[in-house]
Amino acid sequence: MLSLSATEYIRERIEPRPGDPYYLHLSDLLLAIKQAIPSGADRILDYGCGGSPYRNLFPALTYHRADLAGTPSLDFEFGENSLLSAASKDYDCILSSQVLEHVQSPIVYLEECQRLLKTDGILILSTHGLFEDHNAPSDYWRWTASGLTKLVESVGFRVATIKKLTTGPRAAIFFAERAVWGAEFRRAPLQHIAALAGLPIIQRINARRRHRACDACFPQYRVVDAASPGHSTYIAIALTAFR
Repeated sequence: MLSLSATEYIRERIEPRPGDPYYLHLSDLLLAIKQAIPSGADRILDYGCGGSPYRNLFPALTYHRADLAGTPSLDFEFGENSLLSAASKDYDCILSSQVLEHVQSPIVYLEECQRLLKTDGILILSTHGLFEDHNAPSDYWRWTASGLTKLVESVGFRVATIKKLTTGPRAAIFFAERAVWGAEFRRAPLQHIAALAGLPIIQRINARRRHRACDACFPQYRVVDAASPGHSTYIAIALTAFR
Protein backbone atom coordinates (compact mmCIF):
# COMPACT_ATOMS: atom_id res chain seq x y z
CA MET A 1 0.00 0.00 0.00
CA LEU A 2 1.27 3.47 -0.88
CA SER A 3 1.97 5.94 1.91
CA LEU A 4 -0.91 8.40 2.36
CA SER A 5 1.53 11.23 1.62
CA ALA A 6 3.12 9.55 -1.43
CA THR A 7 3.02 11.60 -4.63
CA GLU A 8 1.26 8.86 -6.62
CA TYR A 9 -1.32 8.28 -3.89
CA ILE A 10 -2.24 11.97 -3.95
CA ARG A 11 -2.18 12.14 -7.76
CA GLU A 12 -4.63 9.23 -8.06
CA ARG A 13 -7.14 11.19 -5.96
CA ILE A 14 -6.81 14.73 -7.30
CA GLU A 15 -6.03 13.71 -10.90
CA PRO A 16 -7.44 10.19 -11.42
CA ARG A 17 -6.70 8.71 -14.85
CA PRO A 18 -8.35 5.86 -16.74
CA GLY A 19 -6.25 2.77 -16.10
CA ASP A 20 -5.51 3.60 -12.46
CA PRO A 21 -6.45 0.64 -10.19
CA TYR A 22 -9.11 2.64 -8.30
CA TYR A 23 -10.09 5.03 -11.11
CA LEU A 24 -13.80 4.19 -11.30
CA HIS A 25 -14.33 5.06 -7.66
CA LEU A 26 -11.76 7.82 -7.07
CA SER A 27 -12.89 9.83 -10.09
CA ASP A 28 -16.47 9.71 -8.77
CA LEU A 29 -15.35 10.68 -5.27
CA LEU A 30 -13.53 13.70 -6.71
CA LEU A 31 -16.72 14.77 -8.52
CA ALA A 32 -18.73 14.48 -5.29
CA ILE A 33 -16.26 16.54 -3.26
CA LYS A 34 -16.12 19.26 -5.92
CA GLN A 35 -19.93 19.47 -5.86
CA ALA A 36 -19.95 19.85 -2.07
CA ILE A 37 -17.40 22.65 -1.64
CA PRO A 38 -19.09 25.68 -0.04
CA SER A 39 -18.44 29.23 -1.16
CA GLY A 40 -17.01 31.75 1.28
CA ALA A 41 -15.54 29.21 3.73
CA ASP A 42 -12.39 30.85 5.13
CA ARG A 43 -11.44 28.32 7.80
CA ILE A 44 -11.23 24.65 6.82
CA LEU A 45 -10.28 21.63 8.92
CA ASP A 46 -9.15 18.50 7.07
CA TYR A 47 -9.95 16.01 9.84
CA GLY A 48 -8.13 12.76 9.15
CA CYS A 49 -6.17 14.43 6.38
CA GLY A 50 -3.58 11.83 5.34
CA GLY A 51 -1.71 13.56 2.51
CA SER A 52 -4.52 16.17 2.06
CA PRO A 53 -5.07 15.32 -1.63
CA TYR A 54 -8.03 17.71 -1.96
CA ARG A 55 -6.42 20.73 -0.33
CA ASN A 56 -6.10 22.78 -3.53
CA LEU A 57 -9.84 22.51 -4.16
CA PHE A 58 -10.54 24.76 -1.16
CA PRO A 59 -9.59 28.45 -1.66
CA ALA A 60 -9.52 29.04 2.10
CA LEU A 61 -7.46 31.57 4.04
CA THR A 62 -6.84 28.93 6.72
CA TYR A 63 -6.53 25.21 6.02
CA HIS A 64 -5.66 23.12 9.07
CA ARG A 65 -4.65 19.47 8.93
CA ALA A 66 -5.38 16.93 11.66
CA ASP A 67 -4.49 13.23 11.79
CA LEU A 68 -2.87 10.51 13.85
CA ALA A 69 0.45 11.34 15.45
CA GLY A 70 3.31 10.69 13.05
CA THR A 71 1.62 12.13 9.96
CA PRO A 72 3.93 14.84 8.53
CA SER A 73 3.26 18.59 8.84
CA LEU A 74 0.11 18.51 10.98
CA ASP A 75 -1.55 21.39 12.75
CA PHE A 76 -3.23 18.99 15.20
CA GLU A 77 -2.54 15.42 16.22
CA PHE A 78 -5.07 13.01 17.67
CA GLY A 79 -4.93 9.54 19.15
CA GLU A 80 -7.30 6.59 19.06
CA ASN A 81 -10.02 8.70 20.74
CA SER A 82 -10.08 11.15 17.76
CA LEU A 83 -10.15 14.18 20.10
CA LEU A 84 -8.39 17.42 19.10
CA SER A 85 -6.93 20.30 21.07
CA ALA A 86 -8.39 22.80 18.57
CA ALA A 87 -10.71 25.53 19.82
CA SER A 88 -14.45 24.92 19.51
CA LYS A 89 -16.80 26.59 16.98
CA ASP A 90 -13.86 27.85 14.94
CA TYR A 91 -14.30 26.32 11.47
CA ASP A 92 -16.59 27.14 8.56
CA CYS A 93 -16.11 23.70 7.03
CA ILE A 94 -14.76 20.29 8.03
CA LEU A 95 -13.64 17.86 5.34
CA SER A 96 -13.73 14.20 6.31
CA SER A 97 -12.95 12.09 3.27
CA GLN A 98 -12.74 8.30 3.71
CA VAL A 99 -11.95 8.67 7.42
CA LEU A 100 -15.03 7.54 9.37
CA GLU A 101 -14.50 3.84 8.61
CA HIS A 102 -11.07 4.04 10.27
CA VAL A 103 -11.99 5.65 13.62
CA GLN A 104 -12.74 3.46 16.64
CA SER A 105 -15.77 5.50 17.73
CA PRO A 106 -17.65 7.22 14.88
CA ILE A 107 -19.97 8.90 17.41
CA VAL A 108 -17.06 10.52 19.28
CA TYR A 109 -15.52 11.64 15.99
CA LEU A 110 -18.78 13.21 14.78
CA GLU A 111 -19.39 14.89 18.15
CA GLU A 112 -15.93 16.43 17.79
CA CYS A 113 -16.93 17.71 14.34
CA GLN A 114 -19.97 19.32 16.01
CA ARG A 115 -17.78 20.95 18.64
CA LEU A 116 -15.34 22.37 16.10
CA LEU A 117 -17.78 23.83 13.57
CA LYS A 118 -19.34 27.27 13.76
CA THR A 119 -23.12 27.53 13.86
CA ASP A 120 -24.30 26.69 10.33
CA GLY A 121 -20.83 25.42 9.50
CA ILE A 122 -20.77 22.55 7.02
CA LEU A 123 -19.45 19.01 7.29
CA ILE A 124 -18.39 17.34 4.03
CA LEU A 125 -18.14 13.65 4.79
CA SER A 126 -17.52 10.64 2.59
CA THR A 127 -17.07 7.04 3.64
CA HIS A 128 -17.53 3.55 2.27
CA GLY A 129 -20.65 1.58 1.54
CA LEU A 130 -19.20 -1.53 -0.15
CA PHE A 131 -15.42 -1.59 -0.37
CA GLU A 132 -12.56 -3.96 0.23
CA ASP A 133 -10.79 -4.01 3.61
CA HIS A 134 -7.99 -1.45 3.69
CA ASN A 135 -6.06 -0.81 6.89
CA ALA A 136 -4.84 2.74 7.45
CA PRO A 137 -3.91 1.66 10.10
CA SER A 138 -7.25 -0.08 10.88
CA ASP A 139 -10.55 -0.52 9.07
CA TYR A 140 -13.65 -0.92 11.26
CA TRP A 141 -16.95 0.10 9.64
CA ARG A 142 -19.24 0.20 6.58
CA TRP A 143 -22.59 2.00 6.12
CA THR A 144 -25.70 2.23 4.03
CA ALA A 145 -26.86 5.69 2.96
CA SER A 146 -29.77 5.52 5.42
CA GLY A 147 -27.54 4.27 8.24
CA LEU A 148 -24.98 7.02 7.73
CA THR A 149 -27.71 9.66 7.68
CA LYS A 150 -29.13 8.35 10.95
CA LEU A 151 -25.68 8.30 12.56
CA VAL A 152 -24.83 11.87 11.53
CA GLU A 153 -28.22 13.19 12.61
CA SER A 154 -27.93 11.42 15.98
CA VAL A 155 -25.22 13.88 17.10
CA GLY A 156 -27.24 16.92 16.03
CA PHE A 157 -26.27 17.58 12.42
CA ARG A 158 -28.84 18.57 9.78
CA VAL A 159 -28.12 16.50 6.67
CA ALA A 160 -28.48 18.62 3.52
CA THR A 161 -27.44 16.25 0.75
CA ILE A 162 -26.56 12.57 0.58
CA LYS A 163 -25.15 10.88 -2.50
CA LYS A 164 -24.31 7.34 -3.50
CA LEU A 165 -21.03 7.01 -5.40
CA THR A 166 -20.04 4.50 -8.08
CA THR A 167 -23.30 2.59 -8.32
CA GLY A 168 -24.92 -0.21 -10.34
CA PRO A 169 -22.95 -1.47 -13.37
CA ARG A 170 -20.08 0.90 -12.62
CA ALA A 171 -19.80 -0.65 -9.14
CA ALA A 172 -19.98 -4.17 -10.60
CA ILE A 173 -17.08 -3.48 -12.96
CA PHE A 174 -15.09 -1.95 -10.09
CA PHE A 175 -15.61 -5.09 -7.98
CA ALA A 176 -14.60 -7.37 -10.85
CA GLU A 177 -11.43 -5.38 -11.47
CA ARG A 178 -10.43 -5.45 -7.81
CA ALA A 179 -10.92 -9.23 -7.70
CA VAL A 180 -8.58 -9.69 -10.68
CA TRP A 181 -5.98 -7.25 -9.37
CA GLY A 182 -5.82 -9.09 -6.04
CA ALA A 183 -6.07 -12.64 -7.36
CA GLU A 184 -3.51 -15.27 -6.40
CA PHE A 185 -3.09 -18.27 -8.68
CA ARG A 186 -1.97 -21.40 -6.84
CA ARG A 187 -2.01 -25.18 -7.29
CA ALA A 188 -2.67 -24.88 -11.00
CA PRO A 189 -0.88 -26.80 -13.75
CA LEU A 190 2.31 -25.06 -14.84
CA GLN A 191 1.04 -24.38 -18.35
CA HIS A 192 -2.01 -22.58 -16.94
CA ILE A 193 0.12 -20.38 -14.68
CA ALA A 194 2.33 -19.52 -17.67
CA ALA A 195 -0.73 -18.57 -19.71
CA LEU A 196 -1.87 -16.22 -16.94
CA ALA A 197 1.53 -14.66 -16.28
CA GLY A 198 0.78 -11.60 -18.36
CA LEU A 199 -2.72 -11.03 -16.96
CA PRO A 200 -1.95 -8.01 -14.73
CA ILE A 201 -0.25 -6.15 -17.60
CA ILE A 202 -3.04 -6.98 -20.03
CA GLN A 203 -5.62 -6.01 -17.43
CA ARG A 204 -4.01 -2.59 -16.92
CA ILE A 205 -3.86 -1.89 -20.66
CA ASN A 206 -7.48 -2.93 -21.16
CA ALA A 207 -8.54 -0.97 -18.06
CA ARG A 208 -7.90 2.35 -19.81
CA ARG A 209 -10.37 1.45 -22.54
CA ARG A 210 -12.84 -0.04 -20.08
CA HIS A 211 -12.77 3.03 -17.82
CA ARG A 212 -13.33 5.40 -20.74
CA ALA A 213 -16.23 3.23 -21.86
CA CYS A 214 -17.72 3.31 -18.34
CA ASP A 215 -17.49 7.10 -18.27
CA ALA A 216 -19.24 7.30 -21.65
CA CYS A 217 -21.91 4.65 -21.04
CA PHE A 218 -22.70 5.01 -17.33
CA PRO A 219 -22.43 8.71 -16.36
CA GLN A 220 -25.71 8.39 -14.42
CA TYR A 221 -24.06 5.86 -12.05
CA ARG A 222 -21.27 8.11 -10.76
CA VAL A 223 -22.73 10.55 -8.18
CA VAL A 224 -26.40 9.84 -7.48
CA ASP A 225 -28.97 11.26 -5.07
CA ALA A 226 -29.47 8.60 -2.42
CA ALA A 227 -33.26 8.71 -2.89
CA SER A 228 -33.03 7.84 -6.59
CA PRO A 229 -34.39 4.34 -7.34
CA GLY A 230 -32.27 1.66 -8.95
CA HIS A 231 -28.99 2.33 -7.13
CA SER A 232 -28.97 -0.25 -4.34
CA THR A 233 -25.34 -1.24 -4.96
CA TYR A 234 -22.77 1.48 -4.35
CA ILE A 235 -19.12 1.78 -3.39
CA ALA A 236 -19.29 4.87 -1.17
CA ILE A 237 -21.49 7.60 0.30
CA ALA A 238 -20.94 11.36 0.42
CA LEU A 239 -23.02 13.79 2.44
CA THR A 240 -23.10 17.40 3.49
CA ALA A 241 -24.55 18.39 6.85
CA PHE A 242 -24.93 21.62 8.80
CA ARG A 243 -24.20 22.17 12.47
